Amino acid sequence: MAARFPPSPKWCKLGDVTDLEHAPTDGQPDRTAASDYELADRYRLEQGRVFVSGLQAIARLPGDQLRADRRNGLNTAAFVSGYQGSPVGTFAEEVERARLSVSDLPIINQRGVNEELAATAVMGSQLAVTLDDCRYDGILGMWYGKGPGIDRAGDAIRHAVFASTAPHGGVVAVVGDDPNAKSSTLPSSSDATMVDLHMPLLFPGNAQEAIDLTRHAVALSRACGLWAGLKLTTPVADGTGTVEVHPDRITPITPTTEIDGVPFRPSPNGRLITPYTLEMETEFSEVRIELAREYGLLNRLNEVTVRSGDDWIGIAASGHTYHEVREALQLLGFATDDDLRASGIRIMQVMMPTPLARQDVRTFAAGLSDILVVEDKNPTLERLVRDALYDLAERPRVWGKRDADGKVLIPYGGLLDANRVAPALRHHLATRLGDRLAPPRPQPTRQTIPLSVNRTPYFCSGCPHNTSTRVEPGTLVGGGIGCHAMVAFMEPERVGDLVGLTCMGGEGAQWIGMAPFVERKHLVQNLGDGTFFHSGSLAVRASIAAGIDITYKLLHNGTVAMTGGQDAVGAVDVPEIATILMAEGAARII
Repeated sequence: MAARFPPSPKWCKLGDVTDLEHAPTDGQPDRTAASDYELADRYRLEQGRVFVSGLQAIARLPGDQLRADRRNGLNTAAFVSGYQGSPVGTFAEEVERARLSVSDLPIINQRGVNEELAATAVMGSQLAVTLDDCRYDGILGMWYGKGPGIDRAGDAIRHAVFASTAPHGGVVAVVGDDPNAKSSTLPSSSDATMVDLHMPLLFPGNAQEAIDLTRHAVALSRACGLWAGLKLTTPVADGTGTVEVHPDRITPITPTTEIDGVPFRPSPNGRLITPYTLEMETEFSEVRIELAREYGLLNRLNEVTVRSGDDWIGIAASGHTYHEVREALQLLGFATDDDLRASGIRIMQVMMPTPLARQDVRTFAAGLSDILVVEDKNPTLERLVRDALYDLAERPRVWGKRDADGKVLIPYGGLLDANRVAPALRHHLATRLGDRLAPPRPQPTRQTIPLSVNRTPYFCSGCPHNTSTRVEPGTLVGGGIGCHAMVAFMEPERVGDLVGLTCMGGEGAQWIGMAPFVERKHLVQNLGDGTFFHSGSLAVRASIAAGIDITYKLLHNGTVAMTGGQDAVGAVDVPEIATILMAEGAARII
């Protein structure tokens, strides 16, 4: 298979808005005056200024894309499915509000029972066009889930990516990362997972970038046949701001290539079995990934934002971290871009970290002696930058998480903000700019007044978990995902001896591996009803199959409380649950 790419056209700057104030409204209500603005306009208006959170900006995508398709003569639909979890906990609700504002458009908002089944459903949206009776030119697919969600859906997504997207469909995967574990058991960063799943990664740093990159994600996915991953961190999802919207704000440049003289066009194929999958694997490496890389290059998604003719150091960052770097530089005394240029500091904003075009990195690195890569969690971008420069005869030194002695300068843990980034910037800049750097901020002289009350998270008043989680002292208890996880903060006399929290759906399975090796032979396992319908029923089956002595406390409160109070998809009432458990072979049901 020989793929040939045409020479790159002259770069053109994208994303500029031309005379939004006087652009024709196409019959939309005039909301130019602040007093006329309504909150529902965040989804209704196609042009102008709207106030949105990062999550709401992405929820606009189905409506915006279908309207754009119709202007281009395409009859398309949209299918959205996934599973809630911070920071995408209320995404389905926002999509529904957006859908109702454009009720004339065919948008299906189908919440998934769990992440992997939702991903398989989205795969089906792309395969629909292979059938003769499909009513649309293409279906835009959107999947959403938090970091642990993409982990558990990995096999389903891998199958879906192999199956390809449709040329007038495309899939955007909204992956919510929670770097500070604000509402997760574990801090998350899904970059490496998306790379392994052959997913191009787009990383917005604020609501405006989120709304722009969604449109790029669709165009990219349609061009190369891959799912486009949109990494959404908590500060961006929850952050709000005024953004510009316009039908022509994003005008993507679509890369093309030929295979044996025939123009490449994504072709969905559900025959995921050898030998077809071996041919698909070759297509990944030689065509699809290269088209994605070319898309980022042509559309200038990785751009040098500050440059002068005498730069010595470059700083590269993605997503919200890029904006934190800019703020950290201000803390160090570089108030304007002119101050940065005068000091020889070059800045690169990387909005598409993978696949990374070597040409972008080498253009950024030209003439520099040092490059500093600033990123949350794992050094993914740092390694990609170093790899892009490795075989150059003359190349700058690339720094990231650690200094020359191996000392950690940019923290691995938690969320990076300007105050945590500034010390690393000071370390690297002080060698040549020590006299220009603002002194560190003095520590406050007044001590923080200690609180006399230490409030620990607890169940809501009236919640049945207040009593249903109580056990006799000394009882072995298993935790898991849900409100009942707060037993980890409570006294053992009330909730027993906790033997660990599992991932969602694994509740009780840890006892299969513990029971043969401890004296106590019985475990009480808390299991939320939302988790039971999501995947926990399989853990019950596994425990029965293993023959272990375990009591499941199925904590039924009729809602998925931790992510916004949604109804559990696929839920049934307590008598039906008991019938299911009897059919599974539970020895006793109370």
